[in-house]
This record gives sequence, structure tokens and C-alpha cells, in this order.
Amino acid sequence: MFEMRFSQKASKFVRRCDKKVQKRLKTLFEVLQQNPLPVRYFDLRKIAREKNTYRIRIGPYRIIYAVYWEVRLVRVIKIERRKESTYKF
Repeated sequence: MFEMRFSQKASKFVRRCDKKVQKRLKTLFEVLQQNPLPVRYFDLRKIAREKNTYRIRIGPYRIIYAVYWEVRLVRVIKIERRKESTYKF
């Protein structure tokens, strides 16, 4: 099982979004704790030129996270609505 950590920006997004989106995100985070690369369940892509960094698409939202395999940690970097600046961090 992997530990989940959230950046300040990601946790702020989760607190402020509506209940429907919170429920979908909670389901995603539970799956990520068990399997950090849930290719079968979500639209998952590796981010180019970044080591162990991935994005998951849930509707108009993008969740960008990094996996630290050696310490069994998943760090959610950013959650936001899709736009041009989404993948710049």
C-alpha cells in the first residue's frame, strides 16, 4: 500500500470543489493507494520528459502526480481543470 501526500495547491482544490467531484477524486485516491498505475480503470499517461510523473484524466479535470517507488509514496502535485497551462509545473 502506498502513502498519499498532497501539495498545498492540490489539497486546496479538493477542499473547494463540489461534492460530486470530491467523491470521484476520493475513489481515485483509494485506487492510487493500492495501485499507483491504474491503467485499466482511468485514462492514465506518463508525462513526457518527467521521471515517474503521470496524469489521470477525470472529465475536464487533470490530476498530475509523481510515484516514488522506493519509499512507496504517491504525491499529488496538481489538480485543475484542463487548459493550456495545466501541464506546466
